[in-house]
Amino acid sequence: MTVSLEFVIPTSEGIFMIRDISADTSAQLPAWRASRIPGHRGGRLYGAAGAVLLVHCAHQRSMPLLRLELLDTEPGPGEAPWHWEVRSSLQLPTGRIRVDSGDNILPEDLLDIDAGSGPGAYGITFGHTGRTDMLAGALRVSQQTQHADVDTAIAGWRDLDGIEKYLVRLWPNTAVPQ
Repeated sequence: MTVSLEFVIPTSEGIFMIRDISADTSAQLPAWRASRIPGHRGGRLYGAAGAVLLVHCAHQRSMPLLRLELLDTEPGPGEAPWHWEVRSSLQLPTGRIRVDSGDNILPEDLLDIDAGSGPGAYGITFGHTGRTDMLAGALRVSQQTQHADVDTAIAGWRDLDGIEKYLVRLWPNTAVPQ
C-alpha cells in the first residue's frame, strides 16, 4: 500500500530534513557532513546518514513542494520530469519519521508519519525538479522588489512557492543490515 503526502513546506534558510522522530540535533551532523564536498565551500544537493535525510534547496527562500511516498517495495527506475539522485538508505530506530525545517511551523500531517514497517532500514530515492526555475525566479523577485514595500516583497516571494519540487520515496530495505 502506498501512502502519499504532498505539501508546500517552509525551509530553514533553504534546508529541510526528513528524519526519524527520535533523531536529535547531534543525529543531524552526519547528514550535514554527507552533504558537504570536502575542500569546497559548496555542498551537495542532499546528504543521508543514520536516521536523517538533509536537503539543500536551490535558494535560501525556497518553499518547495514536497511529495513523500511510503512504499511497500523498492520502486522501479525514476521517471521524468524528475532528476533522480543516487539511492541511499536511512536507519529508522522508531520506524516513524517527520519533516523538519528548523523552527518553522509545518502541517500536522508531516510531524509524525508511520514509515510502514516499523524500526529498521529503509531505502530512499530522491527526485527533484524546478531548481533552475526557482533560481531564476529568485533573481527576478530580488531585482523587482529591491525598493518595494514589505507586502509587495513578500507577495513576490510567495509567488515562487512550490516551483521547486521534491519527490522522496521510502520503502523497507531488507538488503541493508539492520
